[in-house]
Amino acid sequence: MRLIFGPYRQAHAIEWHESIASALHALPIIYAGVLLSGLVLGGVSLFDAADLSAVELVGLGLSLWITILFALCPAHEAIHRRTRLERFAGALVAGAAGYPALVLEHPLHHTRHADWANAEWPKAAESVWQFSARRLTRIAREFSHELASATSLRHSGQVAQSTWVATLTTLVTGTWLTSSLGAKGFFLYLGCAAGCTLGMQLMTYLQHWGLADGPAGSHASTHIAWEEDCRFQAWVTLHISFHQAHHLNAGLPFYRLGMSDSSPRMPAGYILMMFFSMFPRLWQRHMVPLLTFWSSQESAPIGAGHALTCFHIYRLHAVRQNR
Repeated sequence: MRLIFGPYRQAHAIEWHESIASALHALPIIYAGVLLSGLVLGGVSLFDAADLSAVELVGLGLSLWITILFALCPAHEAIHRRTRLERFAGALVAGAAGYPALVLEHPLHHTRHADWANAEWPKAAESVWQFSARRLTRIAREFSHELASATSLRHSGQVAQSTWVATLTTLVTGTWLTSSLGAKGFFLYLGCAAGCTLGMQLMTYLQHWGLADGPAGSHASTHIAWEEDCRFQAWVTLHISFHQAHHLNAGLPFYRLGMSDSSPRMPAGYILMMFFSMFPRLWQRHMVPLLTFWSSQESAPIGAGHALTCFHIYRLHAVRQNR
């Protein structure tokens, strides 16, 4: 149970047996096969379900959205892998999730460190809505340019190939669901894809908010990101929540990542924080003091300290009392 639940500590780093490490390493490839098979079989089952009620459609849409939103985690992992097969699997999953731009924008994200001017990292005073609008505008421009270049054969490298694979997968998935449910299927997939696209911007906001300017601006030259110590969440997201460690070594497989010693720590898990970020005034009221506090106490960061779930929250006054 301790392997999966509770807060992560540096003492929990694991030396995996080779057979277990090999199995964990194959998870993104396995996930790609399972996801694509599920979408095919799901589409087949929907051919006889054209008369779904509004409630059933909402339930189906929410289920599909959650599934493909979490699918971006193995897609993210596979995109960073070294072999062509693994990166191909990442492009397939990103495309099926309705966010083909991941194969382009995420590698660029790692090369544009602390670039708040181009909406790679959010500014401290910026709301998640402002950041998402700026970032999506830039992503749309760069992705359309890359796709046009790949189409005209001006670009033929790995990124161009992944862009094409992901885009075609999105089109095929949308066409498949449309053929299964008609116009309902088209708008269902469109809505889920939009939700995944926004979800990625929210996660980027959480991971780098306020670290390029503001109280932490002096750290902008270093690889820095907010991390979160819930081990269950780390397993579910393939350790995306250990984000500073990921930026320090993007090619390291998820099962070998641990938390950084001095990273800023989120006060709660991703689900709560994504919801919380949608309310800018509440976010600023709670997070600005935490950012300032971490900047003065970075040698001994405090995490939420989850006992079992990822829904525990720490407050700044409680942290100060425990010092």
